[in-house]
Amino acid sequence: MTRTALPSPEPPRAAARVREVTLYRLTGVQANEQSMRAVFDEAGTDRQQLDVRTTRIHGMPAVVLHGMRGGERPPDWQADAVRTTDVDLDLRATSPVAAVLIAVDDHVYAFSYGGGHHFIPRDLRDPEFGRTFAACALDPATVATVNTRDMDTVNRYGSIHIPRGQAVRTFGLQHEKELVNRLKARCGLNELTAARGGEKARFAECGDGIRTHLGVNQADLVNDIRFIAATVEEHSVREELRFLEDRKEVRSPEKIDVLWSLVEDGLRDPDSIGLALSPPLDVFDQLEEARSFQTHIGVTCPLRTELRVEDLVARLRSLKEGTLAQALKNGWIRLFEDTHGRREIAMHRNLRYWIEATVSPGSEMYVLRDGRWYEYGPRYLEEVRREVADLLARGSSLDLPDWPDWLEYRYDRESPEAAYNRHVGETQSGYLCLDKNLARTEVHFGNGVELCDILGPGNELVHVKQASSAADLSHLFNQAKSAVESLHYERQAREWFAEAVARMDPERDLTGFQPRTVVFAIRLTKHSEITVDNLYPLAQVELYRTAVALRRCGIAVEVFTIRHSS
Repeated sequence: MTRTALPSPEPPRAAARVREVTLYRLTGVQANEQSMRAVFDEAGTDRQQLDVRTTRIHGMPAVVLHGMRGGERPPDWQADAVRTTDVDLDLRATSPVAAVLIAVDDHVYAFSYGGGHHFIPRDLRDPEFGRTFAACALDPATVATVNTRDMDTVNRYGSIHIPRGQAVRTFGLQHEKELVNRLKARCGLNELTAARGGEKARFAECGDGIRTHLGVNQADLVNDIRFIAATVEEHSVREELRFLEDRKEVRSPEKIDVLWSLVEDGLRDPDSIGLALSPPLDVFDQLEEARSFQTHIGVTCPLRTELRVEDLVARLRSLKEGTLAQALKNGWIRLFEDTHGRREIAMHRNLRYWIEATVSPGSEMYVLRDGRWYEYGPRYLEEVRREVADLLARGSSLDLPDWPDWLEYRYDRESPEAAYNRHVGETQSGYLCLDKNLARTEVHFGNGVELCDILGPGNELVHVKQASSAADLSHLFNQAKSAVESLHYERQAREWFAEAVARMDPERDLTGFQPRTVVFAIRLTKHSEITVDNLYPLAQVELYRTAVALRRCGIAVEVFTIRHSS
């Protein structure tokens, strides 16, 4: 039997080479070599002796930064290792970097290798580029990870991991109060180099940039960028991912100026605006290595071995009025791996990205996060009002007396709260006045921490405040959180508390005490009743934040309205 020879099949064409990088789109940078070179010039490349070259990528203007970041340096532990082992160890760490800017169709894009992303200025990155792409191009059925910043608590990052095939909305993402920083899912854009030839869609991780596999060959890279840009421009958002666009950034220069002026005013009382140090997520690995820090805000500050918000506030208060925002933008922080500031790990510019704050002009709310201002969404504020209204409606199981029109003061500088707390302790059975009794622990070794103003008959921690502003109540809520943290995590605080209570009431044994209920006893100077209509808007947000934080610790929160004496 004769067999007919079949034609030999064509050998499979080799898949185009791809590499995982993070692509950013830049704002305020013109699509020409001079403007792109200026981006790297401002990043301090001359000081770090890095090379900047112009080139062409598939005919497109491009600028490449490359070199060894910081040169060669031994690790911080080398000297100790040599002493311990008596071995002449020659260990040197290098940090190769490369960053690329490319102009494609009148927009400038950036990507990097190694640690090059640190030279792509944050304030030039388009904050909506990655999130818009995610909302339009990612497959919602394949969402694997969502990284967020929580608007309820200061400086709190979250990460949600979602099992395959489960809807993103069913896994605790409360998008009305969380700023989504990154989302990871498979990319449904088949035109990308990585998906050609029937290849399974690659994952993309999107935040202000897009981390995914892009073509290595020049033509493939440029085509990939064009497909991504077209997807963003078409703006065809998937309904399941529409929450990614819930964050509303403030773009009005006039409004931004007002918000920064409110931060300046709040420096007199940093707790009133929730001012906090909040380093960017992608520098956490460097912070773990750092042993000393130096900042520049108008002037270069002394080298310090820890980052403290108190030091930041002291420097910001000394600035000339109206210069805060610009001073932070022009500022920098250097991280060192030794306590003497000799071996630099990294230098980061624009300290706006290192702080956060919340301000309230009128009934509106704004939060400074990731270097930008965002307006609290209406759904978030509605949730705050519902929670606060519920807290006020439930009230408290305690029965504190009215605030007398006339209080007897024991000494000239006794505060109204101190006089009221003493009045409760002297007139109400089962209530102990612990006001001004400060526990000193390893954490609170200076002035100490006030664990409560009054201890209730059921061992409720009662915090009392006569308030004429939101700032007054911010102090109250922060005091409560500090007290709970101390009692939860510091054995010294629990022992001190048990001993202090035993001296006042020997029959009350609080050995190993853990708080179960926190009561905020509030007297508004202008109102005998507290409602969501007369409680200061920023105070409502702070009360909501505090209730959420304490609830996570298994602690109930109650609000008691101290009435004015009739």
